[in-house]
Amino acid sequence: MQRRLLLTALLPTAFPIGPALAFPERAVTIIVPFAAGGSTDIAARLIAERLTALTGGRFVVENRTGAGGAIGSEAVKRAPADGHTLLMASASTHGANPAVFRDLPYDAVADFAAIALTGVTPLALAVPPQGPADVAALRAVLADGRGSYGSAGAGSITHLSTELFLARTGLRAEHIPYRGGAPALEALARGEVTFAMDTLAGLNALVEGGRIRLIALGTARRATTHPGLPTLEELGVAPFDISTWNALLAPRDTPPERVATLARAVHSVLAEPALGLRLAGLGVGVPEPMGPAATSGFIAAEVQKFRAIAEGAGLRLERP
Repeated sequence: MQRRLLLTALLPTAFPIGPALAFPERAVTIIVPFAAGGSTDIAARLIAERLTALTGGRFVVENRTGAGGAIGSEAVKRAPADGHTLLMASASTHGANPAVFRDLPYDAVADFAAIALTGVTPLALAVPPQGPADVAALRAVLADGRGSYGSAGAGSITHLSTELFLARTGLRAEHIPYRGGAPALEALARGEVTFAMDTLAGLNALVEGGRIRLIALGTARRATTHPGLPTLEELGVAPFDISTWNALLAPRDTPPERVATLARAVHSVLAEPALGLRLAGLGVGVPEPMGPAATSGFIAAEVQKFRAIAEGAGLRLERP
């Protein structure tokens, strides 16, 4: 509560009311580089709605899809650096993609001005209902060379996170890439693959329907929504700490005062309990406030983390 009051107290200076409003001068477009309806898109729309209410300005979401998020990301890179075009980046666009693809048309760190981390979603290890009972049983299956895993596609977060699991355990499994997370999880539910890693947000509906089982969490700490689910680190697969995330970014050279103004506004709306509950319903956790400099450092560290995984797996791809 104190944090929320403090952030709110800072806003009148950042967003003066009435004709004196200096920024934004017009609608602010938040580009989501994925299709409408996914967790990144819905989270962006919820945040845009609250920013509009808070600031008196107008924040709108525009979906620019294609090339695994690269088209929307490049569009923001090339937009005027005035704070009126922003990107809802993700662990895919600004973590996995830079680590894997040779011909990415943007630099995840150098081409953007980071504003704030807006959400974090844990990854979890899942098996079919009749699959291995726990991680120990899964390791035994894989040790016999009989296992396979599904992913959302080559170079995806789910691909890289599973490669890290295999590297940490010294095991091998056949990779079956699918065209997206939903087909991969449907294949898991049908027992076509031995296991998979995906976000809790993506897994929960199938878990509730009894179509898959969770056996471990991929983050260093247990999830408050699944307190009984052990982490891989607890089970001896360490170090292991991978989440998907979203961050709001602006084009490089956006004036620092506008970046700071946006960061204060984003932190203020994220501190609203009602918004936190709506994001939690998507499986998205609200992170501790992380300012522009810290967010930029976080993204740089994520790129290096995923690059190390990709190099260890010998994974270097050309974009389709």
